[in-house]
Amino acid sequence: MRILISSVGDTDPIRGFRDGALLHIARKYRPDKIIIIYSERTVLRHDRIVAALHSIEESYSPEIEQYPTIIKNSEVFIFDKMYEQFERFLNPAFFNNTDEFILNLSSGTPQIKSALFIINRLNDINVKAVQVPSPTGSSNERLEHDNEEDIDELIETNEDNSPNFEDRTIEDKSEKFRHALLKRTAKNLIEKYDYRAALDVLNGLISDDNLRKVKEELKNLVDALDRQDIPQRLKKRKLDETTKRVLNAYMIIDIQKKRSNVGESFIRMRSLLEFIAEDYINKNYPQDLRNIENDFDRNYLLFGDYITILKNNKERKILEEMKPIRELTSSRNAIAHTLDPLSSEDVKKLSRALKALKKLILTYYSFDKSLLDFYENTNDRLLESLNAK
Repeated sequence: MRILISSVGDTDPIRGFRDGALLHIARKYRPDKIIIIYSERTVLRHDRIVAALHSIEESYSPEIEQYPTIIKNSEVFIFDKMYEQFERFLNPAFFNNTDEFILNLSSGTPQIKSALFIINRLNDINVKAVQVPSPTGSSNERLEHDNEEDIDELIETNEDNSPNFEDRTIEDKSEKFRHALLKRTAKNLIEKYDYRAALDVLNGLISDDNLRKVKEELKNLVDALDRQDIPQRLKKRKLDETTKRVLNAYMIIDIQKKRSNVGESFIRMRSLLEFIAEDYINKNYPQDLRNIENDFDRNYLLFGDYITILKNNKERKILEEMKPIRELTSSRNAIAHTLDPLSSEDVKKLSRALKALKKLILTYYSFDKSLLDFYENTNDRLLESLNAK
């Protein structure tokens, strides 16, 4: 099926005795289905547009469908709003992979057209982007609006309403436009710490030396996060391996929270606390640890055993510092072993625990405090590279 997706501009359906872009593209390509995106202002023209489309040819009767959401007038100039709106709609899962899409790049606000274009590119839908220049090749700005004229009269006097109409369509590869939009999307994803998605987006671009370096760093970050490994830049820092592991584990937890993956943060936090407790005991009370290991296989030591050692040695300070993290146990177990949802109180506990964990690491490990902003600094560097000409 051939499907035309179009918003509505000021020239639609007819202006200055010639087709507007929507009508002209339909006249040229004869789509089987036309999905029209309206704003609060342009939806008032729906009946006029339908009448104009039905006037193309007596035997041509496309299925005409309104996009289910009427876009607010206040939002049609906001790219992020338009992107969010259409991303849900233009999902390959909703369409047959044999469908051919035609995208009208000449109607609607630039923000609407940009959002439609990039989502189609990113979702790998079979799309043909089409522009329609004005009949004079210049701006339509000075032409009178025909929105109040009788639609039947406009159809009758439309010079394009002829079998021998002048084809003004241009199939637009829009490589510069596509390149800029893909970069913008990648930057938004990097700011959200979604490095895999950013890499997928940038893989759609031809790499120069600068972009190749960005991709290489993103690949390293994706690989490190997948394997809970230490990124290459952090590996090169002059720190002992244990400090690198603790620091990296903390930053992964922080990233998961920033990405709203709080369940993953709960699970990882307890594991990191156990590692820190064992490391602290190993440095300060190695004999106590060996005594327990003589009685039990080290692989089966419980966190409670570490707490017992700390209590026996009257380590009240570190026990108090660990308390907010230990309080996550019930929430962590609920996530790991049941389908129970997290409560708002659980999320508050997580924020308190993350602060306590940060303080614990700063107290018992020696490193430059700025390393806690490793991923933020990495993002800044990647964004700066993507902004370079």
